[in-house]
Amino acid sequence: MRNIRLLIEYEGTNYSGWQAQKGHPTIQGELMKAVKALTGEDSEVRGASRTDAGVHAWGQVACFNTESVITPYGILQGLNAFLPKDIVIKEAVDEDLSFDPRRHSKSKTYIYRIINRKYPSAIMRNFSWFVFKPLEVVHMRQASFHMLGEKDFSSFRAANSDAAHSMREVTSVEIEEKGDGLIEIEVRGTAFLRHMVRIMTGTLVAVGKGKIAPDEVKRIIAAKDRTAAPMTAPPQGLFLKKVDY
Repeated sequence: MRNIRLLIEYEGTNYSGWQAQKGHPTIQGELMKAVKALTGEDSEVRGASRTDAGVHAWGQVACFNTESVITPYGILQGLNAFLPKDIVIKEAVDEDLSFDPRRHSKSKTYIYRIINRKYPSAIMRNFSWFVFKPLEVVHMRQASFHMLGEKDFSSFRAANSDAAHSMREVTSVEIEEKGDGLIEIEVRGTAFLRHMVRIMTGTLVAVGKGKIAPDEVKRIIAAKDRTAAPMTAPPQGLFLKKVDY
């Protein structure tokens, strides 16, 4: 038995998220169909992050078990031949049988893209959140400092999250203006709750619009209540950048 580790890039626009769902197109579902077509085996493809519908990835990590003797390069080429064009295997390697991409991850990095100008982008419409009102990025950076560290992030947790607890550690939040209205928010942490990065982004945008003061983020976190935080940012601006081990 082998354990094949995959590095995957995908556009999430046409999918109902990572996790396989009966009657809905998903990233995991497409990967399992490709593995079946290549190896003839029904093998679960286990991912590091269960990204939501519409969320993208540059560096998703996943594994599957196989008895196949196909080389790692042959697996990469073969899976890409069977996968739709919006899902691509970037790397395939043999991994230890004990390796689990989710349990063994040390940290994950996400990027959220915002288009902040007077007009939206035709090209970036599926890869960013268009925010018309000018954002005060300095205030957003001030607010982001309150999100750092190990905290109870109940206020940034989706109502339907199945996580056992809400303690998470955010190690960095960087906000950069890239020009032509593009703002990128990069968030790194040991693990994340469902919708956590999107709710963090919605909160930072509310600060940037002047709806709440930067220091109000401390109160929002202390409340440990989802209703204390502003809106959840839409999914299409979010990318799983990388998973570290």
